[in-house]
Amino acid sequence: MQGITALEHTLAQFDWLGDISAAVALAGVVLAAAMRLGDIWPFARRFPAWPRLVETFAVVLVIAGLAGQIFAARKTRDIAEKITASALTQTARTDEHIKELQKETAQLRLQLARFKWRVITPEQQTAVVDWLKKGPKGPVLVLYQPEDEPSSFATQIRDVLAAAGFEVKLQERPATLSVTGTFLLVQDLEHPPPQAVPIQNAFREIHIDLDGQQDAVHVPSGATVVILIGTRRV
Repeated sequence: MQGITALEHTLAQFDWLGDISAAVALAGVVLAAAMRLGDIWPFARRFPAWPRLVETFAVVLVIAGLAGQIFAARKTRDIAEKITASALTQTARTDEHIKELQKETAQLRLQLARFKWRVITPEQQTAVVDWLKKGPKGPVLVLYQPEDEPSSFATQIRDVLAAAGFEVKLQERPATLSVTGTFLLVQDLEHPPPQAVPIQNAFREIHIDLDGQQDAVHVPSGATVVILIGTRRV
């Protein structure tokens, strides 16, 4: 299929042909009308056959002009339909290309989100330490997924809590604790250790949600808070 630009050029040519054909037909009509007044032409008396020849030529002009207009109109319609079809095809291809680009963009964003590590900034660390340093203290065990990103994040949490005066241990989590996200585990949710709620609130202040869960299996004692670092949610 021809490109839209080429079709538009061809369409312009047939529009021009239609205009020329209309002019030819109009010239034939004018010439025929003039010959109807042949008795006023001085040469009509000297050449009696001339008016008939001119009228015949005028009729030919009219017929040729009308035929040219019909032909040009038909070709113009056909080309216009081709332009419409070509435009619709290109629009459909553009829509498909846009959808493919959107899909690729979403995949790239997902990949970037997976590669982006969780980080506690110095300002956030200061905020947590200020929140917790005067509150109740108690043992904290930080468990992490055996991957680079959870390990890095768990280390940052340990350092923040240690700076706030907590006794913190860092340990790789058991195989049964394969999770996504961050959790705060206690043996009894009805009677949590005194440091549990302040820790949860302090990290919530820096937009880190430690989802409180009861777990009597992996929490070593009723006085201990376990912070479980799973893989990053995307």
